[in-house]
Amino acid sequence: MSIIRASQTLAVSLVRSSAAASGNTLARPLAAAYVYPTRLSFISSLPHRRAVSSSVLARHNKAVAASPAVRSISSPSPLSQQAADPHVQASSRAAGADAEREPLLRPDPALALAQLSMAKLATVWMVYQACGSTRLVQAAPGLLRLFERLRLSWLSNAVVRRTFFAWFCAGETEREIVHTMRRLKDAGVGSILDFSAEADLADEGAAADAATARAQANVKADAFTKEYLHGLHMAAQVPGSFAAIKVTGLADPEVLFRLSQPYARLRTAFDAADSDADGRVDYAQFRDAVLPALPGGSRVASPSGVFGMVDRDNDGQVDWVDLQMALGMDNPLARPLYLRASPSSDYGAVASDIDDYERLVSRARAVVQHASDRSVRVMVDAEHTYFQPMIDHVALVMQREFNGAASASTLVFNTYQMYRADSLQRMSDDLVRSQREGWRFAAKLVRGAYMELERERAARLGYPSPINPTLEATHAVYDQGVRLLIDRVAQAQRGGAVPPALFVATHNNASIERAMRQVRDQSVDLANEPVMFGQLLGMQDATSYAVAKAGLPIYKYVPYGGLSEVMPYLIRRAQENSAVAASIKKEAASVMAEIRRRIFGRFSAASQHRLQQEQGHDLQEEQRPQMHHHHNHNHQHQQQPHGAAAVAQSALTKKEL
Repeated sequence: MSIIRASQTLAVSLVRSSAAASGNTLARPLAAAYVYPTRLSFISSLPHRRAVSSSVLARHNKAVAASPAVRSISSPSPLSQQAADPHVQASSRAAGADAEREPLLRPDPALALAQLSMAKLATVWMVYQACGSTRLVQAAPGLLRLFERLRLSWLSNAVVRRTFFAWFCAGETEREIVHTMRRLKDAGVGSILDFSAEADLADEGAAADAATARAQANVKADAFTKEYLHGLHMAAQVPGSFAAIKVTGLADPEVLFRLSQPYARLRTAFDAADSDADGRVDYAQFRDAVLPALPGGSRVASPSGVFGMVDRDNDGQVDWVDLQMALGMDNPLARPLYLRASPSSDYGAVASDIDDYERLVSRARAVVQHASDRSVRVMVDAEHTYFQPMIDHVALVMQREFNGAASASTLVFNTYQMYRADSLQRMSDDLVRSQREGWRFAAKLVRGAYMELERERAARLGYPSPINPTLEATHAVYDQGVRLLIDRVAQAQRGGAVPPALFVATHNNASIERAMRQVRDQSVDLANEPVMFGQLLGMQDATSYAVAKAGLPIYKYVPYGGLSEVMPYLIRRAQENSAVAASIKKEAASVMAEIRRRIFGRFSAASQHRLQQEQGHDLQEEQRPQMHHHHNHNHQHQQQPHGAAAVAQSALTKKEL
């Protein structure tokens, strides 16, 4: 019924627009979205440029007039403790400076929509209209359950597959998926292939006995591993592609949870013991406060021996990176510290978790080795905070093994959710660790996608929320992290060293603009893609093509899988998005404008002016500090809805975007 109503609305909108239609065509061939390095002053300063045919350049010279010179920006501030006010002030200053300059990012929806047929445009418009209906999204779970009870799931699945799934996912078969990746590649956009099924903690009282549950979990993890290997096979067919993996797919989530608990408490104990806040503790502080935080800490006969293992330079003090390197699960001598103090305790690992940890690392190593053999880069996705310590651990182990500075066959990226209050500190610690262990640091920065769930769980279990208190704080932390890493990239290149790698994963145009400006102002050499950008398939296409047009490396996050496997993942993303309504409205307006242009041969002057005004206003608003709290920009994560509208909304937010 909703699709019928959307069709009627589409027809009415087209009829109403005919009277106001006027000259001024904005259509451009898809080739205009490729790259135009010689026509932009921004790109003329970059050492790396993407090639484009002379015929394309000649056809679109007028559309890509050179940008005026841009004044330089100040150097990024050093990494500091995450007090909210300093971040907000820094963000405000950067926003004010950016607002005074000619933008480098110039999204043009016509470039992204030019290759779509009229039938596809109509379908996409209806998808966005459905996504913008809060009532439809809320009613979707009940509607799908009703269809299932009536044995009509085949009908609802057919609708989802031909509309929302087709727009926001690459497909279900290898042929469909590779075709989508090649189509993006032809437009100058790379792919991050993601098998979008995932796992979480089991519902209370859901599982059978522990042995049976463990066996089932390992069978499932082996199946996920095979699918990741298949994904790498597909990614390798389009050179330069990424593949994303989820550590929750490589092990029982219950095991990850039990092993993550000690890591989290160890960090809390270390921070508390560091009374002078210099980032280091001595032996007495380690013995009395840090070591006892581990489940097996009370069983240690010689705390001085453990401290000696951590204090590798024998200066009598250790920092957090020292602890990570010496007391991680990858050190067999440290593993007893993670085991529960008694059978009745629920804190820490059980004996079988040690074996399952070995299986986890073995699976991860097999996947990354497969990627290395095929020159495919790997992204380790971020997930819930109660898994993240072990996810980070696995990512760091893989980075140490595969991110050697001399290796070019693969690169493992870890993901940092910048809505977390500890995100900058964690990223900084890992950067220090990479320098000590001698491997190339690679990070994907996202704002995050588990916010409401994290807050609800923290309130229910009585611990402090791990999320930044305001949306503005998250914006500021995100931009500070990007500035820090681009600065490190530039410093390394100036010194002739291998730079870290940064993936700027965001739909926030203001953040993209600032990153582009810093890349330009610091003359970052993009030949080996030390800085990249990314958005989700089917969303922010105008932004993606604009980044490609500017000659910067740009990628789409490309979900794939069977409909039943991908649906829960996409639905959860819809629930956690912080800007669904505004983004959906802009996308729908762009599609409608292209439909009108094709039917009437021209834009209405009013529609064109309104769209241009909205695009300029959106960028200014994103650059202006906003003091709203997160919960004013996010849907509650109370239920897991099912339905076509929820699937489409989900493309607005990836956990890492």
